[in-house]
Amino acid sequence: MSVYRALQDQRLGLTVLLAFAWLLSVRFCFYLQSGVWPETGLLLLSDVAGAITVAGLLMLARAFWMRAILVIALGCLMTVSAMHLAAHGTYPRLSMISKGADPVFLASSVFNTQLLMLPLYLGLAWLLVRIYRWLVPIPPRRITFAALLVVASTGAYLVASHSLTTSRNNVVTGFLAQVPTAILAPAGALLRDEVARETAVDRSEAEAEFFETEVAHPEIQTPPNVLLILVEGLSSGYFPSISEYHGLAPVVSLPELENKLAETGFRLYRNTLSMERQTDRGTFAILCGQYPDFQRLSTKMEDVANGEAFPLCMPELLRANGYTTAYWQAAPLRYMSKDRFMPRAGFTRVTGSEVFQQGGESPEGWGPPDPVYFANVAERLKALDQEVPRWMVTLLNVGTHHPFDTGGEYTSTGEDNEPLPTEPLKARRNAMRVMEQSLIGFLDDMEASGALDNTLVILTSDESGGFVRQDQDSFPLNGNTGVMAVRPPQPGGLDQYADRDRIVAQLDIPLTILDATGASDPSLAMTGRSLLSQDTSDPRDLLLADTYTGMKFFLRESGELLACTESLLRCETWAFEPGRLFGTLTPTESEPFLTLAQRLRLFGESARLPTGPTADSE
Repeated sequence: MSVYRALQDQRLGLTVLLAFAWLLSVRFCFYLQSGVWPETGLLLLSDVAGAITVAGLLMLARAFWMRAILVIALGCLMTVSAMHLAAHGTYPRLSMISKGADPVFLASSVFNTQLLMLPLYLGLAWLLVRIYRWLVPIPPRRITFAALLVVASTGAYLVASHSLTTSRNNVVTGFLAQVPTAILAPAGALLRDEVARETAVDRSEAEAEFFETEVAHPEIQTPPNVLLILVEGLSSGYFPSISEYHGLAPVVSLPELENKLAETGFRLYRNTLSMERQTDRGTFAILCGQYPDFQRLSTKMEDVANGEAFPLCMPELLRANGYTTAYWQAAPLRYMSKDRFMPRAGFTRVTGSEVFQQGGESPEGWGPPDPVYFANVAERLKALDQEVPRWMVTLLNVGTHHPFDTGGEYTSTGEDNEPLPTEPLKARRNAMRVMEQSLIGFLDDMEASGALDNTLVILTSDESGGFVRQDQDSFPLNGNTGVMAVRPPQPGGLDQYADRDRIVAQLDIPLTILDATGASDPSLAMTGRSLLSQDTSDPRDLLLADTYTGMKFFLRESGELLACTESLLRCETWAFEPGRLFGTLTPTESEPFLTLAQRLRLFGESARLPTGPTADSE
């Protein structure tokens, strides 16, 4: 039967209308569960494409077993998508299935109270099929046409969309549209690496600026201790002065923590970039001073853990300079291979959730809540300070990670009457506030004990957590709004550090620490700029990405941003004021300031790490 006659069939129109109404009801359920209001731009058009896809799937599911598979597939997809939307503000990516199948991840992030929504979404999928069978008791026998309908709608969606996972996307069509990109991704990675290999010797001066190293290399008479605090998912946008400065509307506000930082001599930077999403990517950049994985699957930390790559990381350089180095996190160490990576990165004392065991059992979920964690590391840090002359300690909490376990703690600031009606947003806010109180108590304890005397303290985050806002417009760098606050070893030492409006990034942390401890060297194989370096006459360039939206960015500190799809084939140019990065991003009609070959080459080069054993690795 011809396509023309198939399109004239009223049953097709009824099926599309049913699918469209069903998808709108699913969106409403997503909002109630996640608290994330979808981006309004092109939302209805996105669901029209989704309705066409779902209509094709309904027409294809003629047999009972096929309908059962469709119900289960749709129910599971909706459940996982709602959970991911609540945690990260985006829909899940197909390429993340392997990481999501990790037993630690499943036990900690998937098997929680939100999984109780699975029967609801299975019921909605079953209801869709039942109503379809009632509306169209005799389904049209157009299997080929239905298949073409699904393929054509997902293909058009893939071509038209810059990102397949933002909240305005249709979850069904967006997920199916990821299938061809997942299949072609390995070929694209090989092409990018080949372009990087063949043309590396021809790298232009403009491209070299993406890999610059800038240190002050000062003479340090008394090397300070170093305390590096990573707060899971924290964003500078959650600090009132910064959100006001950039005109942002965050769902979380941490005024007490901001006041505490100001009172105790911290400088809070107003233009801080998080290089990527996910803990292993951000942690790698913070510790090793090299770009994290920008590809779909992160492998750099795993390669180091397996002894296949040997970057010289900041903790190892400090250890070689007489420091006792410790990494204390709240989550299980085996997740993301940190149990093997951290010693190779230079940490001599490494602990995770196992130190919080009670009665031989580890804490449930990701690890101990923040009040327990910060109280524990406070006692250990005071003991370490008495035990060794110089130390460098890195902390990473887990209470602010989905599903936001606070151990029953709850704080109220009188803001709970705000129009944020759903539990996940309240859970996120409460977890951040409990962290706020726990961290303030930790800092007070450390100051009172003298453990912070002659200590450089840096507060940052492993990633920005997607910086959840009350408005979910898809601005570039929404997932890269990081945080950095610095307290110098000596009172009054902030004059030596960069101005608070300088654009800073996670890559700058290891070089800053090495400068402050006298262990820096201009020849270090790192990328970044120390905060002790005052010469910023030549604005630098940076690579960034957001693996959850599939976007990649090229940023020029002079005021240009190139936002590209994951394939780097399509890009949009944005402009901004260098001192107010997140608050002034504006789209322009300018042509991309890098060619496709340059874009491929830059990300290909960022993926390389030193390989093979070195003298220090044995």
